[in-house]
Amino acid sequence: MWGQVDKSLPPKREVLMANKEAVRTDRFHVLRQVIHDGVQARLIPGAVAQVGRMNEVLWQYHEGEAQVVQHSRKMEVDTIFDLASLTKVVATLPAVLLLVEEGRLALDAPLSRYFPAFQSGMKSHVRIFHLLTHTAGLVSHQPFYRLAQDREAIINMAAQEPLVFEPGTRVLYSDLGFMLLGSVVAQVTGEDLSTFCTSRIFKPLGMNHTRFIPAASDGNFAATEVIDNQVLAGVVHDENARAMGGIAGHAGLFAKASDLVPYLAMWTGRGGVLCEIVKESAIKCHTQGLGGNRGWGFVLRGDSYDIAGDLWPPTTASHTGFTGTSVVFDRRSGYWAVLLTNRVHFGRQVEIQDFRRRFHNAAAACLFG
Repeated sequence: MWGQVDKSLPPKREVLMANKEAVRTDRFHVLRQVIHDGVQARLIPGAVAQVGRMNEVLWQYHEGEAQVVQHSRKMEVDTIFDLASLTKVVATLPAVLLLVEEGRLALDAPLSRYFPAFQSGMKSHVRIFHLLTHTAGLVSHQPFYRLAQDREAIINMAAQEPLVFEPGTRVLYSDLGFMLLGSVVAQVTGEDLSTFCTSRIFKPLGMNHTRFIPAASDGNFAATEVIDNQVLAGVVHDENARAMGGIAGHAGLFAKASDLVPYLAMWTGRGGVLCEIVKESAIKCHTQGLGGNRGWGFVLRGDSYDIAGDLWPPTTASHTGFTGTSVVFDRRSGYWAVLLTNRVHFGRQVEIQDFRRRFHNAAAACLFG
């Protein structure tokens, strides 16, 4: 029955980690059940989940299939996922913030400094911070891949796109803004986003299986959508990122769940590649009164995109990816949760927002007690 805890489920995929805070392990069965119910209801083919505090994993679990179409592959704890829009906060956001720390970029710099298309009209008012907070006035998405098949052409098209409202007056989640931010990183550093993020973020944090354009030999990939009878596995799902060669500021990153632990440990503890004042600033609300609650990159409590459920505290930040991925963390307590699924393998019409919120409610109940 939906929501009824079934402790007879096979335990081999569940790992209860050493818990110095004596979190009651029986509560984790509720988390396990939420995932099991989601798999059985065919909301998701499978999932890998972890919860923890700072650099400590308290519980991890995997269930279901990495692929069901054409042939079946089991989900494993080290399955590699297309992170989709988690790319925005796992790669592009820290890259931009590193450049801010180093005095190579100012968030109030006009975007016209990097793109001539922003030199006149309303567009001349757009600043870098508008892109980070989704308040630039750019539309959410455009199918640029239908007209162009290389990174430079698509970036130029994104820069030429007209604004739909005055910058700084509304929140409208936009892939285009983070496409442009990825290009800004490349212009400032002289390196593409992948090269910069690998050397300055992923390797220093020990995120050894996180990369754009993964190799087939990297491991077991969670399959995403079936396109023209071909199953996407290890190939980026987002069409614009795919047309850009797999390296983009809004999507394109692949990772294992375990690689997100040091990333979240950075945000919930001290240390990592970003200084503390930058991390604190990133999770403050910069969009009060604009119809959304956004930090720099992150979704905050009360935003329409917030999937942290009902129980995480007001200081919580989160983000999702279209393929079925999500992270939630609370910097004050140090707690975090990772839920990676490949929900688009069943089709884009599958809606998992309620499933995500129920999972994160159960996670909060386990962690905060």
